[in-house]
Amino acid sequence: MSDTNRRILLVDDNQAIHKDFIKILGGGSSNAAPVDDTVADARAAFFGTEEPKTSASTACFELQSAYQGEEAYELVQKSIADEQPYAMAFVDIRMPPGWDGVQTIKKLWEVDSELQVVICTAFADYSWDDMMEELGSSDRLLILKKPFDPVEVCQFATALTEKWNVARAATRRLQEVHEAEQEARSYSASLEILNRALETAKATAEASADAKSTFLANMSHEIRTPMIAILGYTDLLADPSVEKSAHAEYLHTVQTNGRHLLSILDDILDITRIESGNLSIKSAPCSLREITHDVHEMIKLRANEKSLAISVDHTEDCPQSIQSDPTRIRQILLNLASNAVKFTETGSVRISTRLEGNPSAGTAAIHFAVQDTGIGIFPGDQETLFDSFTQADSSSTREYGGTGLGLSISKRLANMLDGDITFTSTHGEGSTFEFVLPLKETLAATDCPTPAIDQDKPENKDSHASPLIGKILVAEDFAPTQRLIAALLRKAGATVNVADNGKDAVDRTNEATDQSEPYDLIIMDMQMPVLDGYRATERIRTMGHAGPIIALTAHSSDSDREKCLRAGCTDYATKPIDRRRLIKLCKSLMAEFAPGAPLPRGEQTPSETQHE
Repeated sequence: MSDTNRRILLVDDNQAIHKDFIKILGGGSSNAAPVDDTVADARAAFFGTEEPKTSASTACFELQSAYQGEEAYELVQKSIADEQPYAMAFVDIRMPPGWDGVQTIKKLWEVDSELQVVICTAFADYSWDDMMEELGSSDRLLILKKPFDPVEVCQFATALTEKWNVARAATRRLQEVHEAEQEARSYSASLEILNRALETAKATAEASADAKSTFLANMSHEIRTPMIAILGYTDLLADPSVEKSAHAEYLHTVQTNGRHLLSILDDILDITRIESGNLSIKSAPCSLREITHDVHEMIKLRANEKSLAISVDHTEDCPQSIQSDPTRIRQILLNLASNAVKFTETGSVRISTRLEGNPSAGTAAIHFAVQDTGIGIFPGDQETLFDSFTQADSSSTREYGGTGLGLSISKRLANMLDGDITFTSTHGEGSTFEFVLPLKETLAATDCPTPAIDQDKPENKDSHASPLIGKILVAEDFAPTQRLIAALLRKAGATVNVADNGKDAVDRTNEATDQSEPYDLIIMDMQMPVLDGYRATERIRTMGHAGPIIALTAHSSDSDREKCLRAGCTDYATKPIDRRRLIKLCKSLMAEFAPGAPLPRGEQTPSETQHE
C-alpha cells in the first residue's frame, strides 16, 4: 500500500452512476460495466439534469465498483486481507434485490471499522432518525441527499480520504510512540537487570578472589610444611655429628613427607584435569570388598595413632564385583575416610556398603557411607563444602590443615561416574557422607582380577631379587633424576649409560649399534632440550633400532600415553619414579625383547603395573 490511500469503493446497483462517479473523481475502475441509454433517468435522479463533468483539478482516485451489498462486503474483506483497505465508500440506499444501503454499511463496518462512508439517499426509505437508530452516531458516516452537485462528490472524496490518511498516520505515530515507550521501558528494565547482574558478578568475583587467595595461602602452607621437614631432615642426615641410629627415623620422615607432598600435587593435577575436561573415566572389573579393604588399610595407621575404632561392613545382598572405575572409587572413598579420621578425635569411623533398588529392573545403586563421630560441620559452611578453593572456617583450617580440594574432587569424580555425594552433619556430633553409585553391571566373583601384590610389604621385597642384566641408556636432562635412575638400575645389576638430551640419546644409540653392541633398553624422558623425547624416539626407530623404549614423563593422562606410543615408545612410566615398578617393567621388557623371545608386543596396551 502507498503512503497516501485514495482507494474508494462505489456501491450502487445502477451502472450509469458508476460511470458518472468515475468522470467526476477522475479515477479508473477495473470492474465498471458499460452504460446503455436505459439508465439515463436514474442518472438524472442522482445528479440532476446536468451531465456530470470531469474536474481537471481533482486528484486522481482509485475507484472500484460493487453493484450489490454482498459484493461490496466481499471486496472489503479481500482489501483487508491484502492489506489494501479502502479509505471510503459511496453507498446507495436502494439496491434491490439484496441488502439495502443501511444493511450494507453495517456489514462493511464489521469487516473494516475505519471505513469512511457516504450514504446517498433521498430519505424515501429511511428517515434520518431511522438511519441513526440503525447505524448509530459516528464521525465515519456522512449523508448526501439526492440529487447533489458533482462538486460535493469531489469535496467528500477529497476530505474523507484525507481524513482517513491523517487518522492512519496519527495511529501509526501513536503506535511508534508506544513502541518507543515500550522499548525504553524494556531498555530501562534491561539496564536494571544488567546492573543487578554486574553487582552479583562483582560480588561473586570478589568472593572467588578471596577464596582463591585463601586457598593459595593454605596451599602454600600445605606445600611448605612437608618441604620444611624434607629439607630439615636431609640437613640432619648430611650432618656427620648425627648418630647413625637416627638415620632410619630421619629417612622415614623424609619419605613420609615426600609422599604427602606428592598427594598434594596429585590433588592439584586432578582438579585441573577435571576442570579442563581431560580426566577420563575407565571401566574395569572391580571388587567392592577389595576397594574398601584397601581404604581401611591406608587410613588404619593414622586412626590407630588417635585410638579411633575403624570398621568396614557390607550387606549380604551387596555384589562382590561390579564394572566401574576402581581407581576413582577408591580415590573417592579414601578422601571421605581420610577426612573422617582427620576431623575425629575420639570415637569411631565406619565405612559401610549396601545395595538399594532392583538390579534386574535397572534401578539399583551401591551406597557407600562413611560415618564419623567427629566435630561435624558448621551450618554456615555446608553450602560451599564441595566448592573448589573453599574450605571450612579459618579456625578449623588452622587446626586441621588440608588443601580443601579433596571433597571438591570427590564430588566431581562421583558425578563423572554418574553418581553423587551427599552428607548429613550435626556440629559437634559427627558427619555421614554417602557416595551413591548407579549399578550398571554386576560381575561374577571369578571375573574380578586377583588383588595386586603390595610390593612395599616385607614379605614381597625379595620378589624381584634376581639381577637386572643388560645394557641400558637413560636419556634425562635433569641431573638429579638422571643420577637417581642410573643408581637404581646399577644397583639392580644393569650396565647404564646416560644422555643429557634427545640428540645425545640418538647419537649414543647410533654409536652403540655401529659397534654391534645395541642397548637392550632405552629410558627416554619426553621433555628435554635440544631434541625432545618424541622426536628422538622417532629418529631412533627410523635408524632401525627395534629394542624396547620406555617413555618417562610427569604427565599421566591417556592422551599423553597415546602420544608417547605413537612416537614409537614401547611402554610408559610416570614421574615420580617408583623403584620397584621401574625395575619390574625393565625386566619384563628386556625379557620380552631378548634374542629368541617371542615377537615383541608392538602397539599393545602398556603393562598393568603402570596404572596401579
